[in-house]
Amino acid sequence: MKLLHVAFSFIMAFTISSVQAVALAKKPTDDTVCDLSTMTTYRLSQRTFVEARTRDENAIYARLALRFVTKECKNGQLLLLHSEDGIAFDEQYFRVVTAQLCSVSNVTRESASTQEYPHAFVMRCPISKLKEATAALAEMEKAKLTEAMISEGAPIRSAQPNHPDEEPKNCGNAITWEMVALGWGGNCR
Repeated sequence: MKLLHVAFSFIMAFTISSVQAVALAKKPTDDTVCDLSTMTTYRLSQRTFVEARTRDENAIYARLALRFVTKECKNGQLLLLHSEDGIAFDEQYFRVVTAQLCSVSNVTRESASTQEYPHAFVMRCPISKLKEATAALAEMEKAKLTEAMISEGAPIRSAQPNHPDEEPKNCGNAITWEMVALGWGGNCR
């Protein structure tokens, strides 16, 4: 009976710790990491679409990462953020995320280069400020929702090319080439 109790305790401990395993890529891991690698920005964009060149893109991605971490991770886990291209965009918002969640002195940046991605890097740090980051994220969302930032900051698209130097001409009731071939309203008043 005592052996059965020990076996049951072992199974429960294993089950409880595997529930805490966190990986954005849904890959196998353990409860020692809060793993947003590989390709952190890409994986975050798969959860919430942010159009390229959206205003305040860095702040938006920092919030998306903070949302995931504050919901799924815990203090003591090692936070992993990965940039496959090694671009400044990733570096900037990774710094914001790690500053919110970790002691700055514990943040490391390591090369993760491959032949295909020679500038790839990983930023890592032990999460120690989850409560503070959760409160800070709540305040940011209270000031302006991330979804509002995304929709308001999206680049404006136009069906017609913008030629500000062209003055619209008066064509009367004539049908123009643009109207027929391109489906545009033409360049008439």
